[in-house]
Amino acid sequence: VIIVAYFIVVVVVGLGSSFRKPGKDSQGKDIGASGEYFLAGKSAAFWAVGASLFASNIGSEHFIGLAGSGAHVGMSVSWGEWLSPWAL
Repeated sequence: VIIVAYFIVVVVVGLGSSFRKPGKDSQGKDIGASGEYFLAGKSAAFWAVGASLFASNIGSEHFIGLAGSGAHVGMSVSWGEWLSPWAL
């Protein structure tokens, strides 16, 4: 029952958002456009973007998988994680 109610709420919110007409914010920019939603209007601070990348990359399978690979192969597995910020 709870799962069905959750999906109904998600569908209603999604449909309500998709049919909403874009308006203007306090600075005169259009709101509701996908670029404004996904890119935060290109006004997000660097630390917020970095925290978002870090949080979306880390998960339980990440910790378990790296621990298992590190035990099997060695610490060389961790270099991919240490060097990934430079690649971004």
